[in-house]
Amino acid sequence: MQLIKSLELLSNAAGAGGLTDAADTAQAILKEYCDNIERDALGSVIGRINCGKKDAKLLLLEAHIDEIGLIVTRIDDDGFVYAENCGGVDKRSLAAAEVIIHGDKPYVGIFCSLPPHLKNGQDKDKLPDISDMGIDVGMSAKKARGCIRPGDRITFHPNFKNLSNTHVCGKSMDDRAGVASILYCLEILRKIDLCCNIAVVFAVQEELGCRGSAVSAYRVAPDFAIAVDVSFAHTPDAEKSKCGVLGKGPMIGYSPTLDFDMTNKLKNIAKDNNIPYQKEVMGGTTGTDAESISDVRTGTKTALLSIPLRYMHTPNEIVDIRDIENTGRLMALFAQKGVSEL
Repeated sequence: MQLIKSLELLSNAAGAGGLTDAADTAQAILKEYCDNIERDALGSVIGRINCGKKDAKLLLLEAHIDEIGLIVTRIDDDGFVYAENCGGVDKRSLAAAEVIIHGDKPYVGIFCSLPPHLKNGQDKDKLPDISDMGIDVGMSAKKARGCIRPGDRITFHPNFKNLSNTHVCGKSMDDRAGVASILYCLEILRKIDLCCNIAVVFAVQEELGCRGSAVSAYRVAPDFAIAVDVSFAHTPDAEKSKCGVLGKGPMIGYSPTLDFDMTNKLKNIAKDNNIPYQKEVMGGTTGTDAESISDVRTGTKTALLSIPLRYMHTPNEIVDIRDIENTGRLMALFAQKGVSEL
């Protein structure tokens, strides 16, 4: 598996709520590792690997495949397209942002940006609501209405790039980085005699309320689960105590909603195998698919690993490839040793 190439394919694919390109891309890569693959009613990808051992436990590895985006609400008489959130887009990042509108075919659009020269003092630092920010598609109203309709989805323009030997940048690294870490884990495990069965879920609709993972986890019915998402990486304008650091390894989640024994097992495996890790302590829920997985049926023992990420929910999210690799390594070692020891 070429990790950076796979991550580029995943990042560039469109996956805002209702779009299937990202899930199709993930499924095509996952085929290489799984005995069988299916899609559930919501569109999540589910793969299974059987170890062949009697009464083997089932470990679920999960990351969400959807992304933030927008949904078209109207086209005005000048041909400008207007939209609402389809997930938690940061409106501060939208001025002059390049997007793809998924109409009868993909159309490039640019969010309107009023030049500072035309702003008066009172409005100079004011941000309009997303519903009031037009998108310029370079068309007349008649032409735009003929190929773009209310309900069409909008995603950020694909823009994957290497920033350095280890840092990469692009849209939807939340949570394609998590998907890539699971694929990296499977690449390691394919050379190993497994002691547990593995199910892989790339869940849809996390950005719309963690809906897809609940449905898929109910279908899979795992004994243990590891959810992989992203969390905040430190930048100069952020509080260090609330952030991880790029390149310092996966952030192991500590929360009242997570299984304490699994969390400690992941920490001990990391320490014993010289895998760098960071702690992420949360006083309540994690805001990830970990909760929706742990709640299904009669409950599932669930842990959370998060990959540090800068500029979350913007068109340009940055991750460190080493963190993706180390997250995959940690999951692979847990599958080999941790499941049988719990």
